[in-house]
Amino acid sequence: MLNSSILNNKPWKDPTWPTNAAILGPKGMVGPEERACYYWLGRNWLTGAGCIVDAGCFVGSSTFAFAAGAADAGRRTYDGRKLIHAYDYFKVVDRYVGEAISRDFRPISEGESYLDIFQAQTAPYADMIETHGGNFLSHRWHGDPIEILFIDIAKTSALNAHACGEFLPHLIPGRSVILQQDYYHCWHPYIHISMEFLSGELSLCDDHILHQTAMWRLAKPIPKEKLDRLAAYDLTKEERLGLLDRLIAKASPKIRPMIEVVKIWQVCIDADWDIAARTIANMRTSYDLDQQNALWARQLRQIIDAHSAHLA
Repeated sequence: MLNSSILNNKPWKDPTWPTNAAILGPKGMVGPEERACYYWLGRNWLTGAGCIVDAGCFVGSSTFAFAAGAADAGRRTYDGRKLIHAYDYFKVVDRYVGEAISRDFRPISEGESYLDIFQAQTAPYADMIETHGGNFLSHRWHGDPIEILFIDIAKTSALNAHACGEFLPHLIPGRSVILQQDYYHCWHPYIHISMEFLSGELSLCDDHILHQTAMWRLAKPIPKEKLDRLAAYDLTKEERLGLLDRLIAKASPKIRPMIEVVKIWQVCIDADWDIAARTIANMRTSYDLDQQNALWARQLRQIIDAHSAHLA
């Protein structure tokens, strides 16, 4: 069994570790480093102690990478059952999804299913994958231990809370890893708040796997009262902002500007427009915003536009 400290050093970028060029083939919204990481975890981190949950698999690029890694290590099942559980609505719910599928695959309309595309892209590993389609809020986890938990389905606070409530109780202390694919952008601050709420139980492994993933290992069991609070997402405004402040204070220099933007967006959600204006002004000065083109800066400009529209 590999020492957990290896996860802090991006081992998937080490050329001495085997990889599989096929993981770059499926189209999707995860980048090359993310795919390499997911493949590495499937091949080198998975021990057979639990299964893989791919919550928010879209058209299958993440699922393919996990499956390829596990299969290359000789693991295609968990306890005689499907190894990977892939969750997605599998229907076009907004223009962004529809445009991506129409660009990469075929014309598709709102409400139309793309399950066939997922199945075609993951066909080499169909025997390993159980799909769970439809409204994620209606799904319940059956209780198997989870060794790798990938979350890209937390597009609302309710979805995030449901993922926490269903999956976190089944992680394996000292072993399981959590991957949040929407971590390196600002639009879902409840993700950052939730993960910081669990900072006493989690060990941060990598705060930025390009494009947007962050990874933690479950270091010790999560108390039931914490699980219950996340499942209800009943954190007060003061608690939410306090957790974001704590996260900003300890964030690495490469991730800190994004977390500051996350907090600004949370302040806007809370309709504290004056606080948002002051914080935006501080970031303009601190980071020379006009000279920045990183994702956090582009998203901050979108927030500024929204803020200006509110004040108009």
